[in-house]
Amino acid sequence: MAETKYHPSEEWTEPVERGKQYYRNRAKKLKRSNFLCKAKRNYKQNSSGRGVKLEQDEYNYLIAILEAMIEKKDTEERQLMTQNVMNQLKGKEIRTASNQVGSRVLENLLIYTDEESFATLTDTFAEHIRVFCSNPFASHVLDKMCHIAMLRAVAPLQVDEYKDAPQSKKQKSGTGERKKDFIWPSVEYSMKEQYSDEHRQKCRQFVERMAKFLLNNLEEFMQEPKPNFVIRQCMLNLSGIIDKNATEGRVLKHLIVPEQWHKLLQNFNERIFSCAQFAELVSKDLMTLLLQDLLRAVAATDDAFQLEQLVSKLYKEVFRAKRPKIKQEYDGDVKQETDSDLPSMYSSESIVKLLEECIVVAPSQFLKDKIFPKLFRSHVEQLALSRQYNFAVQKLIDHTSDKDLMDLIFSELEHSFKKLLDVGHTGVLFVLAKACVRLSCQQGKFVKLFCETLNCGDVAPEKMIMSVLYLQPADATPLSTPKIHLHGSLILQTILEFNKPIKFVTALLGMPNHRLAEIFIDPCGSFIANSFVQSRFVGEKSREKLIRQLEGQYCKLALTVHGSRVVEIMYEAGNPTQRENIVRELAEQCAQLNYKPWSAKVNKRLLVDTYKRDPARWKIAIKNDAKVDKMFSKLVDGKKRKLES
Repeated sequence: MAETKYHPSEEWTEPVERGKQYYRNRAKKLKRSNFLCKAKRNYKQNSSGRGVKLEQDEYNYLIAILEAMIEKKDTEERQLMTQNVMNQLKGKEIRTASNQVGSRVLENLLIYTDEESFATLTDTFAEHIRVFCSNPFASHVLDKMCHIAMLRAVAPLQVDEYKDAPQSKKQKSGTGERKKDFIWPSVEYSMKEQYSDEHRQKCRQFVERMAKFLLNNLEEFMQEPKPNFVIRQCMLNLSGIIDKNATEGRVLKHLIVPEQWHKLLQNFNERIFSCAQFAELVSKDLMTLLLQDLLRAVAATDDAFQLEQLVSKLYKEVFRAKRPKIKQEYDGDVKQETDSDLPSMYSSESIVKLLEECIVVAPSQFLKDKIFPKLFRSHVEQLALSRQYNFAVQKLIDHTSDKDLMDLIFSELEHSFKKLLDVGHTGVLFVLAKACVRLSCQQGKFVKLFCETLNCGDVAPEKMIMSVLYLQPADATPLSTPKIHLHGSLILQTILEFNKPIKFVTALLGMPNHRLAEIFIDPCGSFIANSFVQSRFVGEKSREKLIRQLEGQYCKLALTVHGSRVVEIMYEAGNPTQRENIVRELAEQCAQLNYKPWSAKVNKRLLVDTYKRDPARWKIAIKNDAKVDKMFSKLVDGKKRKLES
């Protein structure tokens, strides 16, 4: 596998320590440079790339701007560069936006454009909305313009989070930024920058004008890829969503928006469902993507009545509608759906994706009374074992807030643990463990079934823990040394939060300290230390025993990326005597700590240099540092002070 695919090259033999995101970030850099390389290659071939053809000097100028954008970090420099470039592109905005490289440039410039230039651009784009909606490159500029206009319009309506916050010169990525090549951060800057009331009003009018235009042309536009994309982004803007791709466990971030925008969003909802060909359109991928974003947008408005109406319509007209059966795949075997009693909606993968989004936002009672009985009951095991549809089961478990419903789901899966491991659908077991913690139910039964599946209930502590981490039976003999499985680590972390985790606590404390250190050095295994220390159901004596258990391994841990974080966790959890023992051990290899940035941070955080020179002085310094931490935490509402690396 190539190194650019987030993995090191097979030929790489030098044992160099890498950060967790090293190869992912490296791949992103290569992708950015690859785009520039292609742009430069086009220039050498007297071509202006994809989209509208530009003059060679114009195209070369845009390439130079892209290169400069990578280097420019200061906000003032970005503002100045934006002003200069916009002056150069005056009168050429439409042609520039319709070119691939020009589109990239304009998307960045819009963020730091001043009031006058931005107002001129909105007027120009508003006159050509229809053309821009269908253009593969200008549509992205139009979408970005609507997004920036939304941020500028609603900034005064927000509370505390962005108000009165100082604008830093080194602009960091804003909350909920879309991860896109070359795109400068927009949310934080747009929310803090001061604009006139007249400009904010004009931005609001642009958002509303664009929404009304899309509404008037909805049936035509939603069937075309680029206009469909613009409609989806417009709906998200109307609801104030700035973090569409929030990961599981995170709250979907959205801003406070004018009430009028909620009404416009409701108009989108009504118009979409009143389409003459809705039944035919809903089976198409474009339409289901549109409906997924509509669900997200309506859920963000906190309008419970409108949300329930929407999910009810989808339930009746989409999920419960009759559809022809097609072939499905289960456990690697292909068989006819007609031999199965699955609801017909499972014949369409795009509709299942829509169901997943519906599960995320649907009211808990609707989930219990409608979605589970009609779409999942008696099929949970079959769906969980399906390569294609096990994610719907995971969403269902993850968003179940009713104990009775959880008991029903668990009863359908309790005999499937081994099958789930065999087919590799370990994510189902993980969300099941999380639900047991969240709802305080079925915990003992989960542990019993899980241990029986892995044959690790009565084996030695080390064998038991490694069996869970590898997600392999304790009596299995692997051909090669296995690696810690992500879901294995997550399940163990979750079990430590059960009401009675004593079996696994005892097993961890019964392991040799060098094996514990190997686990904590691993990217996946290191977070077990967090759960062990933070769990309410792991006793104080057990925490102290773990800290003592790791004595003799702290230097080894501190010299690795993930182990260094474990050292800090153990230091924070320890009593004064244990803290001094940790620092004393680190002081023996104090010189080596400064060789790596992560171990140097431990050195600075724990004042290891000071301890090596004078232990008595270290005690005074560490007490003073603790007092400063306590005073600072009161000033920032209990949040821990961030230490500079």
